[in-house]
Amino acid sequence: MTFTAADVRDLIQRIKADGGAGTAQLSQFDAYANSLEGKSSARPMQRFGWSTIVRKLVVAGFRHGGVWMGKVLKHVSPKAGRYASRYGNKIADAIDAVENWGEHALTLALMRAGLPSDVAGDLAKAIILVAA
Repeated sequence: MTFTAADVRDLIQRIKADGGAGTAQLSQFDAYANSLEGKSSARPMQRFGWSTIVRKLVVAGFRHGGVWMGKVLKHVSPKAGRYASRYGNKIADAIDAVENWGEHALTLALMRAGLPSDVAGDLAKAIILVAA
């Protein structure tokens, strides 16, 4: 599963509306959207690769909702979806702090953030699926 440039631009608009993220991060997201459209021949930023930007987009999706959140949540149980809707910022903080984005590491981080193990496991699987 991959995200489209339209998905990225939807998230950019939501972030702007919420007053979140700095212009540098929004520029990275915009460059990624351009690359998805084939409009950019630029290589990934020297400091961040595209996979890092996708991870940042997933975190932003939990913070700001929209298409990104929906694409993650369609892979989880209704219970996990309710938790994600209620605790999006807490979930974003937990996954943002994880260095190694493996399913096990994400599950543990989400459990440490207070999510039940079944919800944490479902969300971790969905995040890995979407961010791959």
